[in-house]
Amino acid sequence: MACGVHRPRLLHMTLLNTLFVNPAPRPAWDLGAFRMLAECRAAEGSLGGDFYALRLRGPKRLAVVIGDACGRGREGASLLPSVLSHIEELVVRPVPPSHLLRHLNRGLVGQLSSDRFVTGAAIEIDGQAGTVTVANAGHVPAVLRRASGEVRIIGRASGPPLGILEDSSYFDETYQFGSGDVIVLMTDGILEAVETDLQGMPTLTALVGQGGGSGSAVHRRLLAQLTAQPTRDPDDMMLLSLELMAQTRVATLSGIQALA
Repeated sequence: MACGVHRPRLLHMTLLNTLFVNPAPRPAWDLGAFRMLAECRAAEGSLGGDFYALRLRGPKRLAVVIGDACGRGREGASLLPSVLSHIEELVVRPVPPSHLLRHLNRGLVGQLSSDRFVTGAAIEIDGQAGTVTVANAGHVPAVLRRASGEVRIIGRASGPPLGILEDSSYFDETYQFGSGDVIVLMTDGILEAVETDLQGMPTLTALVGQGGGSGSAVHRRLLAQLTAQPTRDPDDMMLLSLELMAQTRVATLSGIQALA
């Protein structure tokens, strides 16, 4: 796994209220009431323009941002320092996903050249309330699989990519999200490698719903599909699979460098 530009900072023993931006690879993240798997593959060597950030705001409240800087490999990675510095400032604020994207967009306008942009989606899961809220800036929508087996696409783009128009607006969509539900976030490298119908996403929804199972099982199925169906000229790829667990654990991670 290669996630482009890593931004480690201070050493912490607890994950609560700690911000992680493009963290170094881990098999899985146990985040209080949540379990997350992440896979990032760069189109060129170890550097790519896909990124994510997460902050556990409480034992049952998690904020995640996923994005894709325009360009493959090193070209996309060259945009990440300014993008990630803005995310570090914004994800720590307790604002709705749409507000986070709006502020991120304003920060990037003027910093990116006219032919560069960033797509992104922000989500906040409130396990106590049983909801997930999504806002999307020109990014691939999320796939939600309920514990019942129902699968649906949520959070389609409500505004343009980031860094293009200063006055762009984005809107929140809120859905029920309960124990055993799984949400899958991805960049377009995953979408284009798996799908022929980029709007309907039938292959992805079928894979996410196939055979049920945990978020980890969903994640493994999607990675197996990428292996079975390689592409000649792959883009950078980012895949996140998040599940709300039945029991809340203490979220600790010894020896991980994180941003306070």
